Amino acid sequence: MTNKNENLSELEQKRLSIEKQIAIGIWIQVIGATIEFLGIAKLRGISENPDSIPEKEVLSGAAIQAIGTFFEAIGVSGQITESDNRIKLDAQKLAITGDWLQSIGAALEAAGGTGEFVQEQEKPSLFVP
Repeated sequence: MTNKNENLSELEQKRLSIEKQIAIGIWIQVIGATIEFLGIAKLRGISENPDSIPEKEVLSGAAIQAIGTFFEAIGVSGQITESDNRIKLDAQKLAITGDWLQSIGAALEAAGGTGEFVQEQEKPSLFVP
């Protein structure tokens, strides 16, 4: 049985190698986004005002970003591992959906961070990630 990589040209092999490196980087981002979300959740748990809108926005934004990064990682991995073009297109759609979720989450987290900053002006004790 021959390895499917043996049938690829040198350029295609190089491209696949780079795509795999990108996928690894995105999976590392998944870990980072998850750690960030969990840390923010823990901070909110010991916050003096855990029900404040800005804190909820920051936590929600971090959660949405983590989910989006996970979707992107699955989509990118699917593009690398699948040979069926229809499945590859579905994987691309999933990766793009993940990118959009990350953008929405970042916007929500930024809005919450801005709200926390405004509160910080009144009482300097909040942490803005």
